Amino acid sequence: MDEQEIANLKNKTTISVIFLSLRNFGIQTISILGFFLLTLLLGRADVGLFAIVAESVAILGYFSDVGLASALIQQKDSPSHSELQTTFAIQQLLVIVALSIVAIIYPSISLSKSYGAQELWILISLCFSFAMASLKTIPSIQLERQLNFKLISTIDIVENTTFYFIAVTFAFLGYGVISYAIATFVRSFLGMIIIYHYSPWPFGFTFSSVSAKRLFKYGIPFQFNSFIAVVKDRLSNLLVAGIIGRESFGILAWAQKGPRIPLSFMDAIMRVTFPTFSRIQDQKDFLKRSIEKSIYFIALFVFPALAGISIIAPDMINIIPRYNQWIPALIPMYLFAINAAIASITTPITNAFNAVGKIAITTKLMIMWTVLTWIFYPILSLKFGYNGTALATLIVGSSSVVVWIIAQKIFQINVIKVIFHPTIATILMVTALLTINFIHLNSLLNIITKIIVGTTIYLSYSLYFSQKEISWFLQQTKWLKKQ
Repeated sequence: MDEQEIANLKNKTTISVIFLSLRNFGIQTISILGFFLLTLLLGRADVGLFAIVAESVAILGYFSDVGLASALIQQKDSPSHSELQTTFAIQQLLVIVALSIVAIIYPSISLSKSYGAQELWILISLCFSFAMASLKTIPSIQLERQLNFKLISTIDIVENTTFYFIAVTFAFLGYGVISYAIATFVRSFLGMIIIYHYSPWPFGFTFSSVSAKRLFKYGIPFQFNSFIAVVKDRLSNLLVAGIIGRESFGILAWAQKGPRIPLSFMDAIMRVTFPTFSRIQDQKDFLKRSIEKSIYFIALFVFPALAGISIIAPDMINIIPRYNQWIPALIPMYLFAINAAIASITTPITNAFNAVGKIAITTKLMIMWTVLTWIFYPILSLKFGYNGTALATLIVGSSSVVVWIIAQKIFQINVIKVIFHPTIATILMVTALLTINFIHLNSLLNIITKIIVGTTIYLSYSLYFSQKEISWFLQQTKWLKKQ
């Protein structure tokens, strides 16, 4: 890869990150507003029901392509028609098998749990969403390989806006938890139509043993990590739901919502950097600098956002009396926020491991986290309920320091040094904001004061100690005007 190609890739990657970050910001704004309205109109048990069924159906997604989609994105050369159609054929076969298994086992589960029409319709809608998502895989692969995240962003915003508009409307009309199902049907079908319109491909079913063998060579190890992730996250969540119950699981779902908002910026960077890191894996110095910049800017934006959300959350709840039902979710939210800060730094590194083909390292890490999860989740959930679950999440997440040590050995990256200034700036901001609580302002004025003070302190520190990095970022945004 010559200097011109590297320069073009850098510019395209930066532009894609910016577009995807703006997209994620828009989606999160819509999502938070919609979720806020839904959690006003619906009870904790309703929110918990949808979260439980969503976790169950999400498990199917990990078995729908055996890593072939990631293999197509990761490979250096453009996928051939044979590879695309082979991947699509295998994926659809797996989808049919997965949905058939659900159809077979659901009746017995429904009978034992005394499920009714609500649970059935939510399950059907999410299975439909799962099927539609599988049909979108190839068009999405094409767009990601082209780093065309501007179009991907637009489609995602349309889908998310549609979902929450319909869900809130039907919840307001009194449809209760069925509102989720109606919104899921519409969003899934609409998204599939739009992406095929803008990213068509030579649709068809082919099976090439040569293509399949080459893709499986990367895809199977990659998907094995996904399978471990299923056991670690999805299945453990279902175990927790069985231990603490639907209503308490709804509290956990609410508690996780706020900390997930800043992680959308991390998701934007990761979605772009996976194909980018794959293409520059032979450029060691460039790869190292790219990973460091990814980690730094994730920390720069995510750390203060997590801290700010956690500190103003009690004031937000106090503004609307009916929202008091979510007060028990505050302690879990604080624990989830700390874990999210750790994950925001760890996940880009494991993403880099995968991008450069070091799947074995990620596999070992996933096994470690899975073992810790299945040790601490049930024990602490049984003893302390939903607070115990959140504490277990933090304990498992803290083990990620191992990833930072490995990054030092493989990429020569000192994670502590990279995140030092964002961490110090966040600590100073939190200290100042906590002292504002002693002034005893009303909730609305308290929020406004904290936002102004927190932003001022964080920006002042960052502008003084991180001038070089921020100047580089602002310089890159100039390319956005040329698009």
